[in-house]
Amino acid sequence: MSIQKATLIALSLLVVAALGLAACAPKPAQMPSQSPPMQATEIPAEQPSSEVPTSRPPVVAAGEKAVTMTFTGGDPESLNPLYAYSWMAECIFDLNLLPLWNIDDDGNYVMELAEELPTVENGGLSADGLNITIKFRPEVVWSDGIPVTAGDAVFTYEMIMNKANNAYSRSPWYTYVESLRAVDDHTLEIKLTEPYADWSTRFFNGISRVIPKHVLQPVFEAEGTLADAEWIRLPGVSNGPFKVAEFEPASHLTLAANDLYWRGRPKLDKIFMRLIEDRAVQMAALASGESDIGTYIIGSEVPDIEAMGNMQIMISNNGYQVLIFENLDPKTAHPAMTDVNVRKAIIMAIDRESINENLYHSLYEIPATYWHDSEYDNPDLKPYPFDPAAARKLLDGAGWVDKDGDGVREKDGMDLVLRYAYINGEEVTDAMVLDIQQMLADVGIKMDIYRYTSDVLWASYMENGPLALGQFDLTHWSDGMWYYPSPDTDYFLCSEIPSQQNPTGINWFGICLPVLDDLFARQAVELNHDQRVEILHQIGKIMYDQALIIPLHSDPDVWAVNERLANVHFSGVDSLMFAYEWYIK
Repeated sequence: MSIQKATLIALSLLVVAALGLAACAPKPAQMPSQSPPMQATEIPAEQPSSEVPTSRPPVVAAGEKAVTMTFTGGDPESLNPLYAYSWMAECIFDLNLLPLWNIDDDGNYVMELAEELPTVENGGLSADGLNITIKFRPEVVWSDGIPVTAGDAVFTYEMIMNKANNAYSRSPWYTYVESLRAVDDHTLEIKLTEPYADWSTRFFNGISRVIPKHVLQPVFEAEGTLADAEWIRLPGVSNGPFKVAEFEPASHLTLAANDLYWRGRPKLDKIFMRLIEDRAVQMAALASGESDIGTYIIGSEVPDIEAMGNMQIMISNNGYQVLIFENLDPKTAHPAMTDVNVRKAIIMAIDRESINENLYHSLYEIPATYWHDSEYDNPDLKPYPFDPAAARKLLDGAGWVDKDGDGVREKDGMDLVLRYAYINGEEVTDAMVLDIQQMLADVGIKMDIYRYTSDVLWASYMENGPLALGQFDLTHWSDGMWYYPSPDTDYFLCSEIPSQQNPTGINWFGICLPVLDDLFARQAVELNHDQRVEILHQIGKIMYDQALIIPLHSDPDVWAVNERLANVHFSGVDSLMFAYEWYIK
């Protein structure tokens, strides 16, 4: 991916933080003081390494079947779902902690802890959508032989909601859930306060997983919190196809086959995750055979991987895309950004196909809406074309004209100079931003580039984050349907615009259309799937017509897989859900 998804999910979960984190923070954050003007800061790019990883190689006994994966981006933030938020952590959970059900690339629900997906037809979902009954599989056990029960789910919910645990978030539980009750060991009853369309993708799925009550309840009773539980660092008791056998930070994570996995012991004995920072190190590891599977592969790396001769590229659509987000807030944005015709001109001035072909090996697609390649994507909409002549005409009509002949348009004495803020240091991304700068210059828009590290650019409003404070006109990152196939997002709501009264707001873009607020509210509680799809089509059309965002290209999960492995495939939703089927030829 162009920006590592591990960090992106952390950003996207600011939605969650906005709802739940403030309520459980250890102390209130200070309000920002008068912020200084944004400065363009040159951040030197990290020099890539050509060496193979220096961390200790996997310990593989004679005859053991082991696979090594490389994960770039450092360590998982936690091995306990109460404290996790990244894609890497979710990949680990795909191996050692079962969800109620997984979701495959086709949107099918694949049962794990649960016997079936509750519906009105099978009696698991009440007609008003307020009562959910989930039947747990009686054959599922923890790796120490203790049955997994509805009581584990209730305990997990209680630990999430207990402020002493300071969980990463209590959303969506505290918003929609009235109660959880174990009717018996294998029957869980959930009562909602109001209908919630995304319950099947948010309750004990994705990052949210069931934790073992018999292991962690004694810890909570003794210490009053789970924050220091050893199970967080080394969750040796699991219910998935593998269990964590070893975790050495900044080096590796080893998962061993779980003999008691309910589907049967997986075909592999071990999966070894090598934790590295540098993309060049991953490329060297793939070339040397140090790694069997590479993650976060970007388009520019594909030719070198294909040239290795023993690797194949595998792609899983995940609902993500690289988007240019615009600042439309009249208080902080350049005045031109509030004009829809200027925003359309910007889109039509950027040759997205050329960027895809020249920088990304034509690996990606050009989206039209935020919900690209899903049923929520309005089929009547096509990507805006690359048409610099039309862009110039729109800018002329909006009153932005280059009267002094310096190559930059102006209006009412103000030059059309936009601030582009982004995270630099990745060569292909830096090249893309320079291409966009030149493309905008060709139609008379000057673009000043502001380079940041992720911790600075994505800092909160309380921390004087440039985006949160509106100190930009254009920015980009990879984002999308975070709980795919859920289309919901709070990004574009008026109520989420940050301010001193609302410092956790995540609408850094100043988008505020009451019609969008109304439609987003309606789709969130619409239980009729077809009607929900139609509402999202309306939302997509409004956002398209108003040019509120600029989709640059799709951003699927791209994997490099050694051909010595067989039966390997991935899901764009629950990435490693099929790992129990992998084997070595």
